[in-house]
Amino acid sequence: MKKMTRLFFIAIISTFIFSSENLRAQEDTLTVKKLMLEGIARMEAGKIKEAIEVFDRGRETLNKIAVKQDEKNINTIRSTELTRQAEREIRQNNFEGALALLNEAIEYNDRNIEAYKYRGSVRLTLEEQIERKKSRNYQALLNDYTNAVNIAIRTIDTTPRNSQERKEVEKEIAKILINRAFVKMQSQKSAGFYSAIDDYSLAIRYDDQNWDGFLGRAVAYNSVKDYRREVNDYLKAIELIQKYDFRMSDEEWGKLYLNVAMAYTNLRQPNFAYEYSTRSYNLGNKEAEKIMERSRPK
Repeated sequence: MKKMTRLFFIAIISTFIFSSENLRAQEDTLTVKKLMLEGIARMEAGKIKEAIEVFDRGRETLNKIAVKQDEKNINTIRSTELTRQAEREIRQNNFEGALALLNEAIEYNDRNIEAYKYRGSVRLTLEEQIERKKSRNYQALLNDYTNAVNIAIRTIDTTPRNSQERKEVEKEIAKILINRAFVKMQSQKSAGFYSAIDDYSLAIRYDDQNWDGFLGRAVAYNSVKDYRREVNDYLKAIELIQKYDFRMSDEEWGKLYLNVAMAYTNLRQPNFAYEYSTRSYNLGNKEAEKIMERSRPK
């Protein structure tokens, strides 16, 4: 009987330990575990009344954990609702209103990845509305993207490898890193470009099928005059766009081919420059004509 009682209570303790880890209430859980074990010991010693008192203390602690969880759930739901409202405001171009909603969403749940991501994007839009570039301050939105990335990375640390859930989170991390890299490039300084390259490279590690990572890194490589890597990234991006049959307009393709042509021009490879400038010109991009004529085979 004693053995069955001990096993029964140990099973209960294990359940509470698992739940408490999810609730991030390890200290409360340790308290419950100690009380349960103390109660079992007193039961086995025949001190039933004392055991009941100890179990009651354990139950009170568990109730406190449950209340905390309820509060957390309510706050999480409210945070999500505010984020959805902010999305609607963004679609209406009400960025100030969206910013206020996102601030409130993060107050309710400071682990809301979407809220940080959207707030970073809203702040970027608002900063770019400031005419004088020197007056723009990108630090706050960089912090938002960084918070979103860090929370997402902590999430995948507890997610099984090769699971669909983990892959989806990794894709999201890549998107946020690409956004952060874009912001870093707005500084127009070498340090910003190299830091952006690091972000684009990390994004590609998380999702090597996201062509935006390769396109962005190609632009960053151009800024630091690494034309060979620039070309390689443009070609990889083109490969992925075609692989997934992503719909782009002739104008978008024309601009992309022109960028490749210019990179080949910087590498002093006129044959390839002529090939891609011709593609661009045939899609209606008249800016490609100069490169096409200059690199035309003699």
